[in-house]
Amino acid sequence: MPDDSTKDVEPSPFSELDHSPRSAEPSHLVPAEFTKLLLGVGLGIAITLAATYWLKLAANRPTLTSVNSASTATSVTLATVTVAPIQRTLAATGTVVAAEMLAILSPSSGLQIDQVLVEEGDLVMQGQVLAVLDSKVLQAQLREAEAQVQAAAAKLAELQSGSRIEEINRARAEVRSAEAEVARSESDLTLANQRVLRNQTLAREGAIATDRLDEVLNQARSAEAALSQAKAMLQQATQQLSELEAGPRPEVLAQAEAQLEANRQRVQTLQAQLEDTQVLAPRSGKIAERLARVGDVASGQLFSLIDNQRLELHLELPETQLAQVRLQQGVQITSDAHPNLRLSGRVQAIDPLIDPKTRMATVEVFLPDSDLLQPGMFLRGAIITSTTPGITLPAAAVLPQPDGSHLVYRLNPDQTVTAQPVEVGELLPNQQIEIKQGLTKNDRVVLKGAAYLKDGDRVEIN
Repeated sequence: MPDDSTKDVEPSPFSELDHSPRSAEPSHLVPAEFTKLLLGVGLGIAITLAATYWLKLAANRPTLTSVNSASTATSVTLATVTVAPIQRTLAATGTVVAAEMLAILSPSSGLQIDQVLVEEGDLVMQGQVLAVLDSKVLQAQLREAEAQVQAAAAKLAELQSGSRIEEINRARAEVRSAEAEVARSESDLTLANQRVLRNQTLAREGAIATDRLDEVLNQARSAEAALSQAKAMLQQATQQLSELEAGPRPEVLAQAEAQLEANRQRVQTLQAQLEDTQVLAPRSGKIAERLARVGDVASGQLFSLIDNQRLELHLELPETQLAQVRLQQGVQITSDAHPNLRLSGRVQAIDPLIDPKTRMATVEVFLPDSDLLQPGMFLRGAIITSTTPGITLPAAAVLPQPDGSHLVYRLNPDQTVTAQPVEVGELLPNQQIEIKQGLTKNDRVVLKGAAYLKDGDRVEIN
């Protein structure tokens, strides 16, 4: 137990630094007081070391302001406001219709229908066979006509080549034979006439009977007839020889040529009729009506065809908008069923009649060729009524607001952004949008990253 005389004495933690005579007397300190002194010195050293560490750490760190500034900069991409032509349009919907319905008639009448190869609703190509007619009779007639052509051609060739030497020699021999026959007949007639004279003298003298004279007279008349016949044969043989030696007459050649040409025309006619036994599609399109039936005799109309090469779009437009439409105005055409279908047409007619019930008018639009188009399709059309310059911007840069307004974030020179309200107009091709108010040409606005910004934010441009 310590002495009561020392209980009220409070030792100083820095007593070892005291230069008074008492500080040099360690004998006055008890063990408990010495322990407290050591704890106080250790605590002071620890506080000093901790303070020194934090001061060094603070000296190596950026200020709080710079840390916050770097951490709040948002990375964005920009778009520049430009001036571009803007088309004012009238939106309408309509149906694709055939500009022309073709009636396909039978090319040949009186022939039976053997085959019908298409049905209503089938799509056909130009030149495709739709039906086949009976051709057996025509094929037989064609074979006969071709044989007649060959015969006529052979005859004409014979006439054109002239007579052969064998035929001429034969004709000359016939002439000589006819001449010899004439000479013999003349001799027989001379002899017969002499007998008549002698018998007539004898008959006057009464030396012979009358019957004998009549017999001699008959012989003379027979000899005269034989001579006449021989002369005729000679004349015919002489003429035939002359014709063979002179060749065919021009009129004979002309007649043979005409006969050959007539036979050839007959063949061509039959060939054409055979071709007409196939009923072909005059255009590509769709079969709207099939009247042909197997076994019927072909006559009149066999099919109705919707011409696919001439399609129109009939747009329905309110009467109040009709005054804005003019002929030859461009029309942008799209389809809900075919997103890839984007065509450009032109107004080719405006129906002057307005439906009294719907108060709608029909605007006929010419359609270009497209494999995607079919009669009956539903399409959308935007009739271009005017084209004017205007402020445009990528539509992705415009942020719709809950109250129906729109805003963009415009870049400031200090790399901060301002929330700028804008008035939008037409939605344009290539994901552009018209800006009616709020921006000017060459303004730069945030394109990507705008959804994470607020007014006054600092940005980092990519």
